[in-house]
Amino acid sequence: MDDDMVSVPDDLWQEANEHTSHGNFDRAIEIYRYILIRYGDNSLANENANAHLGDILLTLGQTDLAESHVRKALKYDPENHHYHYLLGFVHYIKYEWKNAVQEYKLAFAREPWNREYLHAMAVSVFNSGDKKTGLEYLHKVAPLYPNNSGMLTELATAYMSLGNMTSARGYAEEAVRTNPANIMAWVVLKKTYVLGNGTSNAITN
Repeated sequence: MDDDMVSVPDDLWQEANEHTSHGNFDRAIEIYRYILIRYGDNSLANENANAHLGDILLTLGQTDLAESHVRKALKYDPENHHYHYLLGFVHYIKYEWKNAVQEYKLAFAREPWNREYLHAMAVSVFNSGDKKTGLEYLHKVAPLYPNNSGMLTELATAYMSLGNMTSARGYAEEAVRTNPANIMAWVVLKKTYVLGNGTSNAITN
């Protein structure tokens, strides 16, 4: 039997997945690396193992190594939306906003109902310098996260960076009402009053 016809036993994939699910990343990495060595001539095994390694290594903050594995997986399936999302996240972590936008757009184009893709794209577009379009995307994604204090805080921060303190304050106040434990929302709210030369009865120093 040719090497490229040798299939990875299902229980090996299952074991690696279980270790990942339980946060035992070191053992999962060992298994995926073993798969690459033992079944490296199997293109599907190579693709999947590299994709899983990229995902895990991103979680562990090993960005450069993660990028290497994701790019290897992407060579086998250039249309895979998840791989483009992972690569976008690599650029996101590195603050390479324009590159992140490019990858997120590819991911979102292939799965336009994915709110996580739209959210990541919105933030990256905004931070790339195209704040008007980024804000439009943020408004599109916000309804997909109803009553989400974090999303409201992001909108407040976006408006604050644009100098629109009235809108920023409105979203920050809504974020605080939605989740009074959201410290960042309180910080942003206070900044809107400081930068807007206003006073707030809701915040005590």
